[in-house]
Amino acid sequence: MVEDYEIKTLAQVLIKSLKLYGNNFIFGTTGAGMAEIQDAISVEKGLKWIQALHEFTAVSSAEGYALAKNKTGIALVDRIVGTQNSIGALYSSYLNMAPLLVLASRDIPGTHLLNDPTSHYSSKHLQVIEPWVKWSNNSQSEEMMEEDLSKAFFITQLEPKGISFLTLRHDLMQKAYDGLELKTKKFYYNKRLPDMDTVRKIGDKILASEHPEIFVSHGGRNMEYVKTMVDFASHFGIGVKERRYFMSFPLHNEMHLGFVPRMYIPETGNDDLLLLFEFGILPGNAFPIDIDIIDFSTEFVRRRDIYSGGDYGSSNLFNSIDIECDLGPTLELIMKKTHIDSKTMESIANRREDIKERHDKLMSDIKNMAEKDMESGKLTDNSIGFILNSHWESGMALVNGSIRYYNGINQQIKLEQPGTFFSNPSGHLGSPVGMAYGAFIARNEENYLKQIGNYKPVVCLTGDGDAIFGNITSALWSVKHYGLGVIYIIINNGSWAIEWPYFENTTQKYIKNSKDTQFIDIDAPRMDFATIAKGFNVDSYTVKTTDELAIAFQKAIKTAKKGEPSLIDVILPEYKPD
Repeated sequence: MVEDYEIKTLAQVLIKSLKLYGNNFIFGTTGAGMAEIQDAISVEKGLKWIQALHEFTAVSSAEGYALAKNKTGIALVDRIVGTQNSIGALYSSYLNMAPLLVLASRDIPGTHLLNDPTSHYSSKHLQVIEPWVKWSNNSQSEEMMEEDLSKAFFITQLEPKGISFLTLRHDLMQKAYDGLELKTKKFYYNKRLPDMDTVRKIGDKILASEHPEIFVSHGGRNMEYVKTMVDFASHFGIGVKERRYFMSFPLHNEMHLGFVPRMYIPETGNDDLLLLFEFGILPGNAFPIDIDIIDFSTEFVRRRDIYSGGDYGSSNLFNSIDIECDLGPTLELIMKKTHIDSKTMESIANRREDIKERHDKLMSDIKNMAEKDMESGKLTDNSIGFILNSHWESGMALVNGSIRYYNGINQQIKLEQPGTFFSNPSGHLGSPVGMAYGAFIARNEENYLKQIGNYKPVVCLTGDGDAIFGNITSALWSVKHYGLGVIYIIINNGSWAIEWPYFENTTQKYIKNSKDTQFIDIDAPRMDFATIAKGFNVDSYTVKTTDELAIAFQKAIKTAKKGEPSLIDVILPEYKPD
């Protein structure tokens, strides 16, 4: 690294600007169209390059960093091929509302490139990514480059947070810098709040209801809103059910009433009022018509708070109030402006006691399920989650990419701190594999840059199919090369078992009746992830019992704190339908 250098190219202007905006990492892959930019990275003090072996993993890791840091993550990919390889990760970032700046090199046919014959590699990048980004632009000129960067950074952080995508002309990156002063901007974001008439209506509805309930999905992506949601639930005596994509509500809190399905309508019991905190409902799959619904959302179409997204977005057909707002400040305003008299205060206190009883019973049931499975010695969602929770340490984070075991494991691991859980609501397999090491860097940034160790491990729990889709080999190389304390736990059952229910519901049921599992079978050969990890000199364990998993997990935590990754291959019987 050159300690002091003179800026000579526009590529160096670009990289210096990224550093001035407060960025310490760029996640990417290497390609011929990026040589000038990477030349600039090599001399910029304090800006660290994190190499991936595939663009999908590179963008996924920038996504994980952005979510865990609540800051714009930066990815760099090469031209149209790199863009195409990263599409699934872009979609995952879109559904997670991750603030992301993706830069892609670009060639213009016929432009002069110094000693480079590849200028004919030109394609329409922006058409490929347009549906999943908030703003995209071909950065066309020297005069507009810093303007483009400023706008891109601003838009990523403006609610709903999301992706800016810029292409950078290779010939402009080679262009000589003329000495103009670098320009960056400090951004201010106004909070969106409902008008006072709406605030009063919401408060009146809450106080008039006998059995209100909160459903939350994406609320915890802004970590500072978690405490506000906890205060709000307690203030009004409202139970909370969570579709966990983020740590939106601590499981141990007495207002927590469990997890709900990703796609289906949760049970409502005798509820008469529902408050939806960034919690989408699929059209045609609505709540009972006699329940009043208040919807708090960050975007008017609400494409991103339902599983797998969708152009139509969430249904609002039965909502009495729809609010596009910033959730945390809006809840604070409602608490502040809603007067609770003594009689209502007593009713709220009684409601809290009732919710606490329901919470305690739920926690008892969860514990009993785990103890039963632990006694059997079998590796199930409950026993796996119980083992992880038994050895979980403060500061650790979970990226859960499993599908079949998703809620079962989540209900056993009692996470308390905001920003300690991330997932993949996009339905596109694979992104958690890269997200995990981006999240590790974000959560350990200061210690990592100083190389002083004592890291907070990140656990990536995922299925065998998800691991392969996520390019696990790329991730293993990166975590070993850069010393990132990620623990990969692979649920290995040799099957895409989560797909079987769809075959049970075909019109003719040929597959179901014959128990033809060829379409979900990824066994024979069973993928040996432990051996794959050994190929990258990553510590690995093959486990088949609860005792073996507990021992392996404890060892993995110790080494992860030192920056050594590991992989635990959890071998389960191949899924066979009943």
